[in-house]
Amino acid sequence: MIVSSTWCETQTKFIPQVAFYTLLGLLVVLGLALNTDPASAVRPFVTDDARIVYQGQLETESYTGITVSKGQKPGFNIRSLQGISLTDRFELIAGGMGLEYHDQQITVDDLVFQPKYVLHRSFGAIPSVSVAAALLVPLSGNRQQWNSYTIAHVSWFLFTPEGSPDPYDNGLAIHLNLGTKSQYDAGPGGRYTSKLYWAAGFEAVTFTREVRFLGEIFNGDPFTFSEEFPAYQTGFRWYKTPNVQVDLVWREVGDGSRATGIEIAPGWNYTIQVGLRVLFDVFR
Repeated sequence: MIVSSTWCETQTKFIPQVAFYTLLGLLVVLGLALNTDPASAVRPFVTDDARIVYQGQLETESYTGITVSKGQKPGFNIRSLQGISLTDRFELIAGGMGLEYHDQQITVDDLVFQPKYVLHRSFGAIPSVSVAAALLVPLSGNRQQWNSYTIAHVSWFLFTPEGSPDPYDNGLAIHLNLGTKSQYDAGPGGRYTSKLYWAAGFEAVTFTREVRFLGEIFNGDPFTFSEEFPAYQTGFRWYKTPNVQVDLVWREVGDGSRATGIEIAPGWNYTIQVGLRVLFDVFR
């Protein structure tokens, strides 16, 4: 759905600022309060890793940010994804509640449905391998355009401390993604378009194991079909516990068409995001 500026001129005047700072406060409070046990490359970072959460765990990934582009008003986004591991190799993400606010319009993000399966689990020089496929159901904008993607993930989990109870508490993790992202336009005659998707990222321990440095480059976000290379993100992760992490991320997209789902001007787009990931032992 799209809510026009006429309908919400007064009501939404301060929505972006309130939403951003409210969620930022919630992220900090939850990160400090929750102490619930591993973690992976997770939104707002784009590059996925070849692993899933432990069987019976429920995960939530929430993030918010502000996007700016030269000569344009800033755009704001807030989103949350939910997933659960049904077996020790199969995870299902179903959700994606999210809103975008830009140029006095509020739009609803696509609904994400993504199964993921771990083909090989390994630590050290031999990589882990997993595959995922997703369907993104349009809830606003052009509802005739249905996006999807299929991606293989290869990860090296290196330098785990001796005696650590968490095998994914790594000094260095490297991730490679390769696949396709596609769009089906259900308009007259129908049209199916597909293009290459790739991503590469890493996560490394800094001066303390609780603070991690992350970086990645990718051929556009798989959630956004029109976004393409060059795109990169970098930032820090506070690894409070294996079940609670907070991210601070800087993102640049040179495609000039979209950034985090927000339509903005050509040229480089800059986004600052804050993310929170929490795992719950629901069925363990």
